[in-house]
Amino acid sequence: MANPTGTTEFLTYPEPPQALRRRLTFVTALSVLGPGAIVASANIGSGEMVFAARGGALFGYALLWAFLVSAAAKAALAYSFNRYTVVTGEHPMARWATLFRGPRGWFTLLMGVVSIAAIPSWVGGLGVGLGDLMASLTAIGTGGLWAAGLIVLSGLLSWFGGYERLERAQTVIVGFMLLAIAVSVVVLQPDWLAALAGLLPTVPEYNDWVAASHPDIAERSEWLELAVYLGAVGGGTYDYIGYAGMLREKRWGMLGRADQAGLAERLAALPRGARLPLSEDPEQVARGRAWSRAPLGDTVLSFAAIVVFASMFMINGASLLAEQQQIPEGNDTLTYQAGFLTAIHPTLQYLYYVAVFFAFFGSLYAFWELYTYTAYETLSPVFARLRRSGPRVLRPWMYGYILVTSLLLVFTVGELVVIVTPASVLGGLLTAGLFCLAILWTERKVLPPAYRLTTAGRWWVLLSGILLTVLGLVSTWQLFV
Repeated sequence: MANPTGTTEFLTYPEPPQALRRRLTFVTALSVLGPGAIVASANIGSGEMVFAARGGALFGYALLWAFLVSAAAKAALAYSFNRYTVVTGEHPMARWATLFRGPRGWFTLLMGVVSIAAIPSWVGGLGVGLGDLMASLTAIGTGGLWAAGLIVLSGLLSWFGGYERLERAQTVIVGFMLLAIAVSVVVLQPDWLAALAGLLPTVPEYNDWVAASHPDIAERSEWLELAVYLGAVGGGTYDYIGYAGMLREKRWGMLGRADQAGLAERLAALPRGARLPLSEDPEQVARGRAWSRAPLGDTVLSFAAIVVFASMFMINGASLLAEQQQIPEGNDTLTYQAGFLTAIHPTLQYLYYVAVFFAFFGSLYAFWELYTYTAYETLSPVFARLRRSGPRVLRPWMYGYILVTSLLLVFTVGELVVIVTPASVLGGLLTAGLFCLAILWTERKVLPPAYRLTTAGRWWVLLSGILLTVLGLVSTWQLFV
C-alpha cells in the first residue's frame, strides 16, 4: 500500500528506551536531560545574573509574573521545535525551505538571517559584562580590552578544544554559587507577600527613585526594558536553531537511524506540502510518541531550573538592590550582585566573582560551536552542496564573523544592555513567536494526525506564539521608531 507521498516505504523508528514507553517521571526526565541543560546554563550568564537582578532593582517584585510567562512561552517553543526534529528526523528549518510558497527557502533564510545577525550581540554583550568586571577587580586595563581578550581566548579554546577541565570546574563552582544564592534569598528576608503579589500580571512601572537617581534609564520605555528581559530568559531562535541541530548527537527518535545522510536527502526531495512518510502502524505511532517524551522531559527540567534561578535573582534584586537603589548597568553590570552572597558572609564575594567568571566565560565558549550549527541549519536546507558537506565547512566563516562583529560592538557600543537589546527583541521575542506559529502550521500540513501535538500542546504553543509575536512587534516598534 502506498503512503501519502506516493512512495511505498514508510520510515520506522529505532526501539525507544523502556523508560520512555511509560509515563514521564522525574527520573526519566533526568535521564534525557541534554540540550536543555545548555539553555539553562547559558541563561545563568545573562537572564538570571544580569536581567533578573536588574528587573528586581528597577521594578521590585512586580515582574515575577512576566518571567514565569516568558519561560512558559519559550518552553513551548523549545519543546515543539525539538519534538518535530525527533519525530521526523529533519530540522524544522529544512521543511520550511520547501513548505512556504514563493522562492525556495525564503522563510528559512529570513528567520535564520535575523537570528544569525543577533549572534554577535550576545558574544559582545557578555564579553563586555565580564570585561568590565575583570577591569574593576584587577585595576588593570579597560573593560573593552578585557572583553576583547576573553572573546578571543574563548574562540581559540573552542577552535582547538581545550575547555574540558574548565567546563567541569564551571559546573561545580556555579553550582555552589546557586546554592548560596538560594540561602541568601532566605537571609535577605524579602517581602514574601509582595513576591506573591508579583505573580499577578500588572503594568510595569519603574520604582519611584529611578527617575531621580537614574534619569537615563527612566527615559527608556518600561515595555522595552521588560522586552529585553523576556527576550533574554530562555534564549532565542539563535539558540534553538542550533540546539535542534545538535540533537543529532543524542540520536533520539528518527535521528537514531543509521541512514541519516540518506534520510535528509530523501525528505528534502519530497514535493512541496507532501505528508512525511511516517507509518500509522500502532507500534510505530507508539514508538514515535515514546521518543517525543525525551524532548519534553529535557524541556520541563531545564525551564523549571530557569524559572527557579530567575526568581531567586529577581527576589534578591528587589529586596537588596532596590532598597540600596543600585541598578546593574555599565561598569557595575555584575558588581552589585555580589551583595547577594556577602549577606551570608563577606568572604563569599570571592565565590561570586569566580562563579561569574566561569558562568560568563562558559557561555562565551559554548556560543562558537552552537552558533555554527545555527548557521548550518539555516543555510543547508537551501544549498544542497553545503548540506552534503556538513557543518564543519562553515566553522571558519562563522568564527571569523562572530569574532570581527562582536569586537566591533565591544569598541563602538561598549554596554551590555544596549548591545543585546536588539538581539533580545528580534531573536528572543519576534522570531520566537513566529517559530511557534510556523511549527503548528507545519505539523498540520506534513504530519499524520497521530504524530501531532496533543490538543493541550497545540493551545500551549499557539498562545505562546501569539504572545511572543505581539510582544516582539510592539517592542520592535519602540526600538526602531
